Amino acid sequence: RRTFRIAGAAGVVGFFVVPLAGAVLGFVAAIYGVERRRLGGHGQAWASTRGVMRAIGTSVLVELFACLLVVGAWVGATVWG
Repeated sequence: RRTFRIAGAAGVVGFFVVPLAGAVLGFVAAIYGVERRRLGGHGQAWASTRGVMRAIGTSVLVELFACLLVVGAWVGATVWG
């Protein structure tokens, strides 16, 4: 849980420091940093970061798809309604 709290905070900070891409960059960098400190090496930390991103990436893509469907329905109702 500590890793996700740190990564979430870094994502929020990154969002304001680097617009648009900063949230993702901050989130991934924080996960890598915490895992590197915990595991001690680059290879193990990078493998762990990839595993976390794969696990989280699936849910994020599902949420993104759902948001795009909602926006599409709203645009369709606005244009044709």
